[in-house]
Amino acid sequence: MIEVVVVDDHALIRSGLIAALADAGFDVVAEAASKSESLAVLNKVTPDFCIIDLNLGDGSGLEVIRELRVKANKTNYVVLTMDDDETNLAAAKNSGASAYILKSEPVTELIEVLRKITDGKEKFQIAGKIKKVAPSNDFNLTEKEKEVLQLLGSGATASVMGKQLFLTEATIKSHLAAIYRKLSASNRAQALSIAISNNLISD
Repeated sequence: MIEVVVVDDHALIRSGLIAALADAGFDVVAEAASKSESLAVLNKVTPDFCIIDLNLGDGSGLEVIRELRVKANKTNYVVLTMDDDETNLAAAKNSGASAYILKSEPVTELIEVLRKITDGKEKFQIAGKIKKVAPSNDFNLTEKEKEVLQLLGSGATASVMGKQLFLTEATIKSHLAAIYRKLSASNRAQALSIAISNNLISD
């Protein structure tokens, strides 16, 4: 049976989720109402899923995910929240969450997401309409640097980028060096994380 831990600072939401999950055949092995409680629970049990609220009374659910992710355990973290903006969505994904679900969605959507992840759907799962927000910081990137940054997110090499943008590989590398410098990033992964968090590129 698939084991689940539910973390939310509202007792009614926790009880409703636990009942719905049990009806759907999931085994809720524990619950918690705060960051400190959830850390105490999740340091004792390793469920298949932890459904966790973004905002807890004594901290953030993302702080819990980041702290426990370093242990590289099997738990999939599903963020359940009222926050419907892209910035929080990107932050959740960057923290290591497997899904982002709005509380405005029916519980059947949550259960469907859990089943998709269980079935091996590795793509980050989203349920609910997320609001797009304007970039909070463009880091003074030029239009060409933004084009290179977008291609960087696709996994393209400097050579491939050059062919797509009709630039030499040396010019692409020069743009990449400028992008890393402006974003204060030391590598591709860090640059992409910063870019996504600031809505510079779509994920």
